[in-house]
Amino acid sequence: MKRIKVWFNVNFLALVLILLGPGIGVTAQDTITLDFCYQQIQKTYPLVRQADLMDRTSDLRIKNLNKNYLPQVNVNGSASWQNEVTEVVIDLPANLPQIQGPTIPKDQYKLTLDLNESIYDGNVTNYQKKLEKYNLNVDKRNVDASLYLLKDQVNQFYFSILLTQENARLLQETRKQLESKLNEVESAVRNGTMLKMNADLIRAEIIKFDQNIYELSMDRLAATRMLSELISMPLEENSKFKAPVIVTPDPGYENKRIEYEIFDIQRNRVDLMKNMVTTKWNPKVWAFGQFGFGRPGYNFLSSDIAPMAMIGAKITWNPWNWNANRNEKKIYEIQSDILKNQQETFDKNLRVTTRRNIADIAKLTELLVKDQELIDLRAGITKTASAQLSSGVITSSDFILRVNDETQARMGLEIHRIQLIKAKISYLYNIGKL
Repeated sequence: MKRIKVWFNVNFLALVLILLGPGIGVTAQDTITLDFCYQQIQKTYPLVRQADLMDRTSDLRIKNLNKNYLPQVNVNGSASWQNEVTEVVIDLPANLPQIQGPTIPKDQYKLTLDLNESIYDGNVTNYQKKLEKYNLNVDKRNVDASLYLLKDQVNQFYFSILLTQENARLLQETRKQLESKLNEVESAVRNGTMLKMNADLIRAEIIKFDQNIYELSMDRLAATRMLSELISMPLEENSKFKAPVIVTPDPGYENKRIEYEIFDIQRNRVDLMKNMVTTKWNPKVWAFGQFGFGRPGYNFLSSDIAPMAMIGAKITWNPWNWNANRNEKKIYEIQSDILKNQQETFDKNLRVTTRRNIADIAKLTELLVKDQELIDLRAGITKTASAQLSSGVITSSDFILRVNDETQARMGLEIHRIQLIKAKISYLYNIGKL
């Protein structure tokens, strides 16, 4: 019998099977559904924990930005020696008493507590806090997008398991049919009404069926183990996988993908950064204070250690920077256009993919109708061949050909049925509605 190929490469599955080793573990349930696998991966995949870590990191950044409004305290100290200092020299006539000016020490010391507090920072901190929220939103949505992509991996494993499961079931049913016919033929051989070759042909075909069933079971086991690892849950080898029931989707197009939404968030972030350039034009106002001791103090003509205290305010403003800010705004405008172009490209490619999905759904729906017609015809032919073999009109070889034709037809229907479900799932996945 010509074996139906499954979607997974057998050699690759066999390699993974060896690496994962024997035994799957204990299952939490006997029947596995696709929705259950989706739920498991959303709960157990390591990437899920990143969202909480990002929230905590962003909270700390916001707290640090809020500290920009608090006084900044610095303790400064210095000690120095210089080879020359300022001298006060007054030339007087020789007959007058000479005036001795103050002597400034060449060794000087200073210890101060300096305070600076922003009164108006040009709205920089406010923009930085908004930018941090955008950054957090982009990072978290990227995590969501990565988790959503994992659903496609789940789909590949899950539908491979379904296909091997259904094909193995059909082969088991056909094998039972052949066994029943073998008993009948062996009885005829014993009665001398049929050649032993007829029984041997059926027996050989049963062995081929056993090989195919075993190969399918190994493929299914490997795919089950890979799915088990992906969803972080032990699955029994004999777990039953249920085909999902999918309502035929509307063949229209609507882009609900997370990646598409991320482009909008990124463009809004770039717009914010463009507006943030304006803060470089805004004046900045600070209050400051200095308290401490020095030798000399503020009176630099005194050689004594003296207390020091000063309070005040200062303003800085750079009204002209040779169009650097204007150029920076143009850079952000270009970045926004780039993101828009990337978004349009993503949407275009998605439209092409969904067109393929819609075409596949229509094609497979029609094929299923033809599959059923073919099965009905093949079943009738097999029934006739079975009667002819019992009557000695045909040989076992002819009967086996008819049985294999019917089996191929039934397997073709199962393949198309599962492919149709997968095509609908792929359609919903691609437009972001899965």
